[in-house]
Amino acid sequence: MLLFWWCVVLFASAGCSGDPREGMTGEPLRVPVNGTKVLRAAHFAVSEFNRVHAAERVAYKLVSITSAKIQVVAGVDYILDVLLGRTTCQSLSAADSEPCFLHPKANELECRFVVAEIPWEGFRALIKTKCHPYYD
Repeated sequence: MLLFWWCVVLFASAGCSGDPREGMTGEPLRVPVNGTKVLRAAHFAVSEFNRVHAAERVAYKLVSITSAKIQVVAGVDYILDVLLGRTTCQSLSAADSEPCFLHPKANELECRFVVAEIPWEGFRALIKTKCHPYYD
């Protein structure tokens, strides 16, 4: 039975190995950055980030996900470290309706996003955003 619940906890990750020593319930677990649910959470976070910063008239685009973790709490928290690049689009509506290319002098941001999701309630929210300029 414990193995079953451990597999449920790892549902959002790549799979279930069956080794309960990999982490404890509630502890953030590393997951692949290219997983479908991780990508969906990252795109949601960037969309919310752009919406909140719409007054700046600059739209950002996901450049890469450098780290992804999940934490099972009352739902699932996706803890994402990402790089964002400034685009040539000046507003969120333009970014949604036309192709936005990275600005030639793109100012990249390194961000940590936490997206909370409670799938059975249809709830998803960006609950934490912390960004700073990224220097290569």
